[in-house]
Parts: sequence; C-alpha cells; structure tokens
Amino acid sequence: MAGGTHYTPAQEAYFAARRAKSEEALTYYVAGLCGLIGVFVLFHWSRWLCVKLETSNKPLGALGRPFVAISRLTRNLLVRRVAGFNSAGHALLVTAYIGLNLMAMFLNVSNASMSNYASRFGWVSLANLAFLIFLALKNTPLAFLTAYSYERLNCLHQIAGYTMFIQMLLHGAIYTAFFDSQGRLFSQYAEPEEIAAIIAGFAFLGVVFSAVFLRRWWYELFYVVHISCWIVGIITTGFHQPALYKKIYIITVLAGCMWGVDRIIRISRVLYNSINNEATLHPLPNGGTKVVMKKVPARAEPGKHCFIWIPAIRKFETHPFTIHRGSPVEFTVKAQNGFTRDLHNYAVANPGAAVKASIDGPYGTFPDPMDFDKIVLIAGGGGATFTFGLAVNVLERMTEETHKDIVFIWTVREHENLSWFKEQLDMLKTHAHSTKVNVALYVTRSPSSTSDLAIDSSGGDNNMRSSSEGGDSPPLSPIDSDVEKTAGGRQQRSLAPSERDPEKELDIPIETKVEAAEGTTTTTTTSAAVHHLFHHPVKTGRPDTASLIRDAVKTTPSNQRVLVAACGPQGLMRVVRDTTASLITGDGPGVELHCEQFGW
Repeated sequence: MAGGTHYTPAQEAYFAARRAKSEEALTYYVAGLCGLIGVFVLFHWSRWLCVKLETSNKPLGALGRPFVAISRLTRNLLVRRVAGFNSAGHALLVTAYIGLNLMAMFLNVSNASMSNYASRFGWVSLANLAFLIFLALKNTPLAFLTAYSYERLNCLHQIAGYTMFIQMLLHGAIYTAFFDSQGRLFSQYAEPEEIAAIIAGFAFLGVVFSAVFLRRWWYELFYVVHISCWIVGIITTGFHQPALYKKIYIITVLAGCMWGVDRIIRISRVLYNSINNEATLHPLPNGGTKVVMKKVPARAEPGKHCFIWIPAIRKFETHPFTIHRGSPVEFTVKAQNGFTRDLHNYAVANPGAAVKASIDGPYGTFPDPMDFDKIVLIAGGGGATFTFGLAVNVLERMTEETHKDIVFIWTVREHENLSWFKEQLDMLKTHAHSTKVNVALYVTRSPSSTSDLAIDSSGGDNNMRSSSEGGDSPPLSPIDSDVEKTAGGRQQRSLAPSERDPEKELDIPIETKVEAAEGTTTTTTTSAAVHHLFHHPVKTGRPDTASLIRDAVKTTPSNQRVLVAACGPQGLMRVVRDTTASLITGDGPGVELHCEQFGW
C-alpha cells in the first residue's frame, strides 16, 4: 500500500496481478460511463432529426412516422417526475450509474480478501473523483454534444460526489481494519503516504460537509470551504500514491488538470471582459436590483446566464444571474443574503452608480424558441428572469413573416414585483399587434390598500418608473431562509434545498402545489379582484397551472409544435413536468418541455 514499504518479489507479483485486475475493472467502468454519455448524445441528435422530420414539408413516410411516435412515447415516460428524482430519465440514469459502480467495485476481485476489496474501492473512488470533476466543469463539452450544460449536470455531480466519498470511506475503513488485524496499524499510518491519505480523507469530508450542510444556510462560506477542501484533497491524494507505474497518480493529475484548465478559461474570460467595462446599478422596489452591463459578451442572448464580477461588492467572488435582455445585457437581482443583499444596499445608497464589472459566460442551454409555433412560458417568483428572457429572445428575432403564439404566465408574492419587468410587459403588449400574446399575471398576496395598485398603463409613479427601467435575473446561488410564511401569516416548515429555490419561490405551500398536480385540488381566482398593470390584467390568487398548460397544448393543431418552458419553485416544476408529459402523444402536436432549474 505505502510507497515506503518493502515487499518480497512474490508480494510484488501478487500486487501487480491485483493492480491489473483493478485496471481491467476500471476500463469496463469507464467504457460504461462513455456508453451512458453516448446514449445522451445519440438521444439528442435523434431528437434533432425528429424535429427536422416533423417540421419538414415532406411527408414523414413509413419509416419517419414510427420514429417520431417512438421518440414521443419515450419522452412521455422519461420526463415524468419520480419521487426523489427530477424525472424518470434522471432516475434511470442514476440507477445505471450505481449499477456500473457496483460492477466495478466487485467484479473479479482476487481472493475476496479485505485488502483486495479495500484496494478496489480505492481505485473506483479515484475514477469517480475524475468523473465528478468532469461533470462540474462550467465549460463542459457535454453542452455541445448533448445540450446539457453544467447546471443541468449538477445533480449528477452531487451523486457522483457522494458515491466517491462512500467508496473512499470503505477504502480507508477496510484497510484500517486489515492493518489492525496484522498488528501494524500505527507503523503503517506513520508513513508519509498514509499521512497524506488521512489528510485527503478529512479534506473530502470537508467537501461533503459543506455541500450537505453549509450550502443550506450560507452559500458563500460553502463555496470557499468546498473549493479549498477540494484543492487540498486532490493534492494530498496525489502524494498518497505518487508512483507513476501504479497509474493512480495519473488519475489525480487528470482530475486536477481538468479543473485547472476550466478555471483558467473562466478567469481569462473575466479579465478580458473587464476591459473598459462597468455595470450600472438601479434599485428596484421590494428588494430588487437592476444591473446593466456596458459591454455585451459574445454569444449573450436572453435566457442564458452569466457569472457577474463586481469588485465594489465582492472582490473575489462571481455570482450567476440570468440575462433577460441582450443589448445591453441586463439582469434583475432579488436581494436575499450575502452578495445580493449587499448589492441592493449599494444600489439604494448609490442609485444609478456605474461600477467596475465583468462577466464570465454566457452559459446555459435550452431549445430554440423559434423552432416552435406556440411558446408557453410559466414562471414563479424570480423564475421570470428566465421566461422573460426567453420571451424577449423570441420577440427580438421575429420578422413580419413570423407568426408565433406566446402564452406567458407569471405568479409573484407582491404586487410591486411586477414593476421590475415593466419594459418586458410593455414589449409583450406592443407585439400583441403582430403576434398572438396572452399574458396572465397573478399575485398571491392581496395589496394592503388600493394605493398599492396605483401603477397604471402610462407607467405609474415616478419612483416606480425610475427603479424598473428594465432588467431581470435573480441570483442562482441563494441562501435558504429558515422559515417561510404563507399569505395568512402563519409559519410553515422550511423546505430542503432540493424542494425549493428561494430566488424563485412563491408564497404557495408545497402541499398545495402537489395536490394541484394530482388533480385533487384546483387553484382558482374566483374570489380575486382583477386589476390592470401595463395593459395586462392582474389577478389575485394562484393560477391553475395544469389547466392552463392543457388548454394551450390542446388548442394547437397537430401539425404544429409547442414549447413549454418553466422556471420557479420545485412544486410548480412538478406540476409543469407531469402535466406536459401527459400531453406528449403520438397524434397530437409536437410538445417539448424545458424546466430551468438550478442546483447550486
């Protein structure tokens, strides 16, 4: 095990044979992982071919029709939600990944002895170390090969991290028991290579601890601890087995290089985009901040997101926000804690201030809305940063010959939040003359007085207008609050990070939203007053999201295509996902679902 231990020729031969079997098992494991990636690549490009067949003017033919039907049936099953997972497809992928790990851990282990299993678990743990770094890359090649960018891979990155840590624990625990049974525990762990292993173990414990606990209540601290412990862990892992002939060192170098190259690309992009660049900050009502960038980064388009660097707020931090306008690039940030709160306080103290800033990005993948005849956009709370971005993406690219139907549904807690997107709401109204636009706005909390609604179609009071000239894009790395309250003021339990995103959450209990998804409860606005804001009706209450989606899809001709795109709390996403999945049929319109969800 240790590099300083001397073995007899027979022992060296035994270890070499064991190492060869472990390398063989890892070869099969890596091949299996490449096979899973290949399935995603094949699925993505076959979907692309299906779209071309469906949208072509030529008849599909005997071969094309079954191909499209099979594709739709497959997506009908895979996009449905499964308890504990984002979707059935996600559950299937995780199951395959765990199966590959079990195969690699137990396949062809020599003599089934303690030390042999400990050695094998260490090898597989190292392979997963490299794989989870590959999944964490911001500049991942999978974004081009499979249309899955890094934020959509984050849930898999977490699973790979937990798997790697469990295997590392088994590796260390079994070897500890083995050395103790031979009476050489202390002498073995006194060697430098084993000391490095112990340090690496505690470093990766810090990585997991920060992900499980710190991320829930202090994201910025989580990030610092997560990255710092990772750096310590990967370096000490390299010192644990530094012999090149064992090839373990190669895996650690590969993992470190992938991470380092990605960081160099990101830092270089930030430095380049910082040249003669600045951000103008405007405070918005109810804790919002509009950020307008002076320079437009290459490939920036509404709906994607960027990491913003504002050294006046945080010198050594970048934070991700969604673009809602492409030229100039604009973001709207909802104040939570940490960076977003300090950003808002700075904007309030210095309205209209221009500060040095830069951008890393853009990132994110989503279906091209121009490929669809009808676009259904559903947002909850700050999730409108994405849906407004997608709506602007469509409207800015439309020509006189373009005909699109847009259904825009947005639900917020406070009436004041609607003014954050005055320009976008006006833009939707303006384009209603050239295309069919149906905007439905919902406020879950009734205004305390009629004066709260005194924002008419002319633009409202001066203070409101000056603070909402444009913008959109809440931070995607929030800190969870401990307690949330319903509209009636009563407290309810705080949801786990997997159940909520505070930047996009609504004042809707998760139980209510689940009931709506199951069809046992309807959410209506029968008792709600209807007001108007920027020419759009505003209803007090919650929308029946499932019914709105069904109506939008069922009124679409079967020869057309519908995009359902949503961003918001987990409960809303469940309703959207299950409802849309049920509408993907072989004889109806082509339906595509995109749920913009973030897991950091």
